[in-house]
Amino acid sequence: MSLQKKGFFKVVARSKKRGVLYLMDPAGGQEMIKLRRDATIFGREKGDIILDDAETSSTHCQVVHIRGDYFVFDMNSTNGTFVNNQKILKHQLQAGDILTLGGTQFRFAMEEASNVGHIATIFKRKDDTPLRNHRTSVVDSLIETELSTSVANNHIHLEVVYHSGHAEDFTLNQRVIYLGRASSFGRFDKDPEISRKHLLVKLNDSGEIFIEDQGSTNGTTINGQIIQGMHQITPSDVVQIGLTKIRVKVLQAAA
Repeated sequence: MSLQKKGFFKVVARSKKRGVLYLMDPAGGQEMIKLRRDATIFGREKGDIILDDAETSSTHCQVVHIRGDYFVFDMNSTNGTFVNNQKILKHQLQAGDILTLGGTQFRFAMEEASNVGHIATIFKRKDDTPLRNHRTSVVDSLIETELSTSVANNHIHLEVVYHSGHAEDFTLNQRVIYLGRASSFGRFDKDPEISRKHLLVKLNDSGEIFIEDQGSTNGTTINGQIIQGMHQITPSDVVQIGLTKIRVKVLQAAA
């Protein structure tokens, strides 16, 4: 069935601004990276933006799009995240701000979405060679034309069953959630087989849920199968971390 038949996309003919980063190359080049409409994760090993920078943490920071504004959040990085030479935990980005991660700098700008539709939202800096993921770019371009189906009011809903048999439900108004013993909710800290930051749960602009194991000690399974990399899941899938089983779905917020 085509996307058009399923009613996922239709053209919206109004101008929109899009957050972009310009990689500040000491040699004088300025490569452009388009920020995602949910969350863009930066790191040396994991994320949408992969940097070959020894001073950058494995998962360093994220830029989150919230109601038209872009906020950068440090993710407990070793060397910190800086905006305009000031160390931050959270900061709302303004045009012209300089974002520094380790020895890498970006300049933040807002551009007309119609002018940056061809720019990828995934970037890998290894030996100064950028890598663009064709599937990500195509999906992002389709989302670009379907702003009317925005899931800004959607929530991630977790149904959790712990090894003890105790069950809890959580509805979280976030696009990106990290589950683990360091979580500020739930009883994940009671499961000795769960790592401190075990699993990423991510909601995209199309209302799809993706998960990614964060290098945990004991791994993550979907329906009993160990996973690597990022995977899309459905409400019927059973995700297991440690001895804890989780189902994830999207809930529409009340009007």
